[in-house]
Amino acid sequence: MGKPSPTTQVLALVCLVAILSTQVAAFNTFTTLLHAGEEQCFKEVLKTKDRVDLSYEITDGGNLDVDFVVFAPGNRPLQSHNAGSFFTWGFNAEEDGTYTYCFNNKRSSFADKRILFTVVGPDEKWKIEEKEMKMSLEDDPTESLQSEIRVLDAGIRAIREEHAFLKSRERRHRMTADSTNSRVLYWSLVQALALVGVVYFQINYLKRFFEMRSGRSI
Repeated sequence: MGKPSPTTQVLALVCLVAILSTQVAAFNTFTTLLHAGEEQCFKEVLKTKDRVDLSYEITDGGNLDVDFVVFAPGNRPLQSHNAGSFFTWGFNAEEDGTYTYCFNNKRSSFADKRILFTVVGPDEKWKIEEKEMKMSLEDDPTESLQSEIRVLDAGIRAIREEHAFLKSRERRHRMTADSTNSRVLYWSLVQALALVGVVYFQINYLKRFFEMRSGRSI
């Protein structure tokens, strides 16, 4: 058997990256149901200068608000956002250890909240290291191609995560619009029924009033 051509190798690598990026991107976007009065926490083990970007949106439930807090190692509060329906924040780890981010629904005593959140972790270092890799691998076209594919993979994952976020946001806004339209419709029906009732009452009242006056005149 002959050695595969460079074009065949390139196509194989691109297909592999597409498959991997599809799977990895799915792992970076999560949906969880936060029950009334419940708190859910998630952990990220980071090294110094590791970059993490977090974003979340409440897609359903109550007033669409939760409390969010990030703890550094040693349970030291790093960032918080109270009663929010949407939040985006990123940070570079200041020390090695376990970083914890928590969603808290203790403000609500009966309403469950559905949360869509995205975590972009240290694996995105590919973007930062790409230039160094290029400089050290310029003499090897295959390695250089793999470096380019890794950068492309990171871009695809970012696009997929942004698409998932926009899709969730559009769904929430559509639900809000449908709810508003339903309330307007029901209120209009109530007003129409109230108007009919008032007209019926006035007609009967005036009819009896004139009948009584006619009887007294006779």
